Amino acid sequence: MSRGPTLSVGGTDDANEANGRVPAPVPPSDGDAWYAPDVRAQYEVAPGVVTTVRDDGDGVGFVYEVREPGLGPREEEALEAIRSHFSVVNRRRPLTREGTSERASGGVPPKYRRVFDRLLDASPAARRRVEYYALRELRLLGEVTPLALDDRIDVVDVSDEDGSGSLVVHTRDYAPAVTEYRADAEFADRIAGERLRHYTVPFCGFDVDVVVYREHLLGDDRFTTKYAVLEPDLLPGDEELIDECKERIWEANVDEVVEDRRAFVAERARQFLSRQLTARNTRAWMEATEYRVRTALAEYGLAVPPVDRRFAEDRLDDLVYYVLRDYVGEGVLTVPIRDGHLEDVEANRVGERVKVIPRAGIGDGNRVPTNLAFEDETSFVNVVTQLAASRT
Repeated sequence: MSRGPTLSVGGTDDANEANGRVPAPVPPSDGDAWYAPDVRAQYEVAPGVVTTVRDDGDGVGFVYEVREPGLGPREEEALEAIRSHFSVVNRRRPLTREGTSERASGGVPPKYRRVFDRLLDASPAARRRVEYYALRELRLLGEVTPLALDDRIDVVDVSDEDGSGSLVVHTRDYAPAVTEYRADAEFADRIAGERLRHYTVPFCGFDVDVVVYREHLLGDDRFTTKYAVLEPDLLPGDEELIDECKERIWEANVDEVVEDRRAFVAERARQFLSRQLTARNTRAWMEATEYRVRTALAEYGLAVPPVDRRFAEDRLDDLVYYVLRDYVGEGVLTVPIRDGHLEDVEANRVGERVKVIPRAGIGDGNRVPTNLAFEDETSFVNVVTQLAASRT
C-alpha cells in the first residue's frame, strides 16, 4: 500500500506511478512546499484572520496579505446599522500593539454589547463575524487592525519612498513587505507602537489608565515617545447627557454649606444620570421589541431578547467620571496634574497638544506630547483661572 497520495501521469506502469508520486502536504513556509512555492509564511493573528507573506512578483521584497472573515448581505446590513448608530461618537482608539491586543482579547464591553443586542438579529456565527468588524471599527484600529495584532511586525514605513502609496511593514523575518493598505491609512502610525509604561492615576475613586509609548515608525512624527491618558469611551448621546447633568448640578438649589464638593457632585450626578439612562434604555428596548415583533411575523420564530438590567453599570461610572473631571478636576489636565511620574505639564493654546515632562527614564528629559488638547477657548480659560486661583 502506498504511504502517500499518488498522481497518475500517462500510463499506469509502476515506473510512471513512482515518478508521479505527490509529496505529502507541508506548511507553506517549508522549502519543500510544492503547492505554494512563493509563500514564505502563513499564520493566524486572530480567530478567522490569516496573514500570508509571499515573494513579490518582481523578485525583490515581499507581499503581506490579510484574509478576514467574510460577510453576507444581511450581515453587511447589520454592520451598517451599527456604523450608523455610532457615527456621531468620537471614539478613543488603542495607541499601541499591546493595547490593541488587549482590547481584542477583551471582546465587546458590556455597554457596547447592550447596544448590539438591540441592533443585531443574527445567528451566533453571523453575530461573531459582525462583532469582529464592529469591534475593529469602533474599538480597535479600523482596517489596519490585523497588522497591529501581528506581533511579528517590528517596523511600519509610511514614507512612501517608492511612490506607490502602499504601507510597508518590516516583519521579524521578512522585510520590506508591501501591504494592501495605503501609507496614509488611518491609525497606521499605531500599528507597531510599543508600550513603555502603563500605570493608573487615582482621581475621585477612579483609576485612570496612563500609557507612555514609543512608535516604531519611519517617515512621520518627530516625537517618537508619547504620553496618553486613556479616559472612558462615550456612546452616542453621552456627551449631551454629561452637559445636561453639569447644567442641572450648576443650577441646583442647595440649602446648606457643601463641605465635600466631590461627594456632592458625585451623588447628584449619579441620581440624575441613573434616571436618564433608565428612561432612555426603556425607550430603546421598546423600539427593539417592536422591530423584532414585525420581523417574527414576517419570518417566523424570532424572539425578543430579555431585559435583565436597566443599563450597563460601567456606562454610568464613565459618565460620572466626566462630570467629576470637569467640575472637581481641571478638565483635560486632571490626570497629568495628579500624575506623580511627571515633572511638568505644559498647555500653550487651544487645539495644540498638551506636553508633559516625565521625571526620569522616559523621553530623555525632553517634552513629550500627549493625546490631550483643549477644544475651545472657554474650557481653556476656565482651567487657567482655576489653577491661578488655587495658587493664591
